[in-house]
Amino acid sequence: MNILITGGTGFVGSTLVKKLLEDQHHVYILARSQKKVEKLLQSLSSKQLKFLNIIEGDLSLENVGLSKQTLKDLTGTIDAVYHSAAFLSFDEEDREKLFHINVNGTKNLLNVSKTLGIQKFIHVSTAYTLGESTQGYEELYPIESTSFVNSYEESKCVAEHVVMTYKDHFDVTIMRPGIVIGDSITGEADTTFGLYGVLRAVELLKKRATRLNEASGMVYRLLVDKTKVSHLVPVDYISSLLALGLLYGKKNTIYNLVNPTPPSNELVIDSIKEGLEFEYIDLVSNDLSQSLSETEIRVNQQLVVFKEYLNRSIFFRDENTRELLSFANESLLQMDKDMLLRIVSGFRNRRELVTN
Repeated sequence: MNILITGGTGFVGSTLVKKLLEDQHHVYILARSQKKVEKLLQSLSSKQLKFLNIIEGDLSLENVGLSKQTLKDLTGTIDAVYHSAAFLSFDEEDREKLFHINVNGTKNLLNVSKTLGIQKFIHVSTAYTLGESTQGYEELYPIESTSFVNSYEESKCVAEHVVMTYKDHFDVTIMRPGIVIGDSITGEADTTFGLYGVLRAVELLKKRATRLNEASGMVYRLLVDKTKVSHLVPVDYISSLLALGLLYGKKNTIYNLVNPTPPSNELVIDSIKEGLEFEYIDLVSNDLSQSLSETEIRVNQQLVVFKEYLNRSIFFRDENTRELLSFANESLLQMDKDMLLRIVSGFRNRRELVTN
């Protein structure tokens, strides 16, 4: 197929691009940053490059910045669109920018997709459009009555509703990844968000303890509920599911791309402690917040932005995703400690490479 993708130079998007190229689709990347494009091109083989086209554009502009000639050339050519580009920020000062890119940018792309005469539109959203709820469903969540954790979640929820209004023009599929982490085999990850904020915090603690030569009995406390679970999903698993959505995804359907057996925070932290070779971490109740040392306070402040995700277990319905996997005889994700250790190793190797 001929596929147009936004966000193709991002963490999830670039992995998806490689997957689509491996499947010998012709991929058209809508890109704004030439620097990120160059990085992606360098990671591709000469064979893959033959199936790749770069189109300069900007979601925030009318017709996503495409010239009249480019629109004319692409009309009737593009079979499907993957919309994986988004602005990710939990800072409420970015609310206007979040809605401008994530909502208005989606509208601009939908209008262009209608002009191009595409057959399928796959919108890459987030599993966390459910707000503060602990029950997730494969359906649209109401905008007005949902209490969102932040404006990012809200903007993505609004965008989902906008996407569904185009279901009479082409087949619409909404796919919602959980917390995306590195490759399940190599551990490689081109992101600093989510789990990597926790990894960075522990890494800094280790450096501080080493620098000050603190006693081995010193234990740093993190205000994280060890019994709660996190829907961590490897980026290669997500890209495979997104690719299956192209072939088997049902029209006007939503898919929760989450972890069927999400690991507990205790297992995740144990893996981080072992992988980073720093055992002096303990997860404690928020009730002990008043007794934290200055160092512990600073470290926990780094995790505040993830507090609502770390201290809440969510049960997601994912029947549609399971059906998608069954169509292709693919297996559900099975995450264990060995996989988590590979993820931590990937982080560590990347940090060492940057440092050196």
